Amino acid sequence: MAPGKDDLSESVSILTQRQLDKFVREYRIPLDLRPGKFPFYTRVCNFVNYRVPFSVFLIRVLQFFRVHICQVNPFGLSRVNHFEISCRAQGQRPDLNVFRYFYEFITTGDWYTFAHRKGFPYPSGDERSS
Repeated sequence: MAPGKDDLSESVSILTQRQLDKFVREYRIPLDLRPGKFPFYTRVCNFVNYRVPFSVFLIRVLQFFRVHICQVNPFGLSRVNHFEISCRAQGQRPDLNVFRYFYEFITTGDWYTFAHRKGFPYPSGDERSS
């Protein structure tokens, strides 16, 4: 069973400025996001090769719901990213209000996630789950 978000405080990862610069380059985190400072557990990225496509839209969604990235289930993050990619594929900018039309912010166990609203169409048509 995966650890809950409360267990994250038991692990510490401190990077030097040089290590941080390398991490930002390696995982292609855009420098123009300017979301301010926030803690991020980098060992997850290195251990399981987990990459979060950081974007201004993702940061806006997290700020709107007042949630930290480490509190959101990876499937929830992937829904945000999928929505953004779908919008951009159609030549549109992702919009927070449109995202909120299709998805609701819910709690699943110790984690937060985004789920499709019941009775609403999928934003990209006939979406499949694995």
